[in-house]
Amino acid sequence: MSAGMVETPTRTFQASAALDKYLRVKLSSGKLAAAGIGEGGLGTLDRAALASDDYVPVRLWTAQGTRKMVAAGAVTQFANVYAAASGKVDDTNSGHYLGIALQAATADDDIIEVLPLTGGSLTRVGNTAGVGITGTAASFVTSVETVGTMVKTSILIDLTGLNSGGTANDIIGADGAGAAHLGQITAAVNGTIVAGTMTCLETPATGDDDINVYSATEATGVEDTAIGDLTETALCNSGDLTAGTVIGLAAPAADQYLYLTGGTGDSDATYTAGILLLEFWGK
Repeated sequence: MSAGMVETPTRTFQASAALDKYLRVKLSSGKLAAAGIGEGGLGTLDRAALASDDYVPVRLWTAQGTRKMVAAGAVTQFANVYAAASGKVDDTNSGHYLGIALQAATADDDIIEVLPLTGGSLTRVGNTAGVGITGTAASFVTSVETVGTMVKTSILIDLTGLNSGGTANDIIGADGAGAAHLGQITAAVNGTIVAGTMTCLETPATGDDDINVYSATEATGVEDTAIGDLTETALCNSGDLTAGTVIGLAAPAADQYLYLTGGTGDSDATYTAGILLLEFWGK
C-alpha cells in the first residue's frame, strides 16, 4: 500500500470521545483526545466531535495563519498563552508556551483568536532565579526543552560579581541582599527529575571554589546566610572545582528551590571568574 500525504491545513482523524470545537487535540491509541498541559498535540479541532469514533478535521500546527482556541478562564488580550488542561489555553504560565492571544477571554470556554508561535512544539519557559542572582551575576541563562520523552533543564551561571560567604555552607549570591536561589523545580515545567550534573566550564576565582548545590523548600535564602537555616537537601559535595570538572547531582524534589553554597567558607569575597552549567533530566 502506498503512503498518503496532505498539503492542506487540515487532516481528518477519528475521535476517541465527544470533543468540543477548537480544543487542542493529540493522538491517544490512534484516536483523538484532548491534549494536556505538557502536550502540544496535532493541532486544534475545526469542528466538534459529537461522539466516540466520529471523524473530524484537525487544523494542524503546520497550517498558516491564526486559529480559534478555547480559553480555560479569563485571558488578557495580547497576553502570552500557554497549554492548559483539557485541550484549552490560558495566560497563566504553565511552563508550556504556545503563542499570543489576539482577543481577550472573560470566562472558561470562551473562544479566542490565537497567533501560534511554536508550531505546536511546546516551548517551555526556563526557571526564574531570585534577584540575589539575576541582578548581580555576570550571566544567568536557563532553558527547558523536550528531548525525546525526557525534559532537559539547563542552567548556565557566570559567578562573576556574586559573593561567597565566610562560613562553610553559606549561600552564594549578591553581597548580603536578595533571594539567591537559581529557580524553582516544578513537575509542570521540568518534569520529575531523575538525574543531574554540574559541569565547571571556568575555574572559580577569588570566591570559594568548593561549590555545592542544594535544594530547599523556601525561596528566601540570602547570600552569607547558612543553607541550614532553610529546609534543605544537599544535591552534591563537589570539592574544589576546576574547568572540566563534572559532578553528579541528586534529583531535587518537586517544588524545591536550587541554591549554590560555598563548601569551605575559606573566602568571603566576590568572584572574578567561574562559570557553571547545571543540567537536569526529568520525565
